[in-house]
Amino acid sequence: MPIYEYQCRRCEHRFELIQKFSDKPRKRCPECSGTVKRLISPPAIRFKGTGWYVTDYANKKSNEEDKKSNEEDKKSNEEDKKSNEEDKKSNKEDKRETASKNKETESKKAKEKKEKKAS
Repeated sequence: MPIYEYQCRRCEHRFELIQKFSDKPRKRCPECSGTVKRLISPPAIRFKGTGWYVTDYANKKSNEEDKKSNEEDKKSNEEDKKSNEEDKKSNKEDKRETASKNKETESKKAKEKKEKKAS
């Protein structure tokens, strides 16, 4: 049954009544017997039965979703590890290349110095 809210036009007293749809609206204030008007208010909703609490079936869905997201996280973590390992390998190779290039340039510079001293 819906809950209707009324307000007295004379004393401005507000009150609520639980009424059937078929009941006639209230016309008099219980405080001062003045005329009342029915107010428009948001509906009061009462959830009955199972499934409305965290401990009910809604939690099962979230567990399944959590499992899926955990699996996805594991896959992405594995992919990240693989890409990190590849990056490390390429970085090592890059370091080796730069080291060998540096040695070559150093040896070239040393040769140039020797040639300058000899001349």
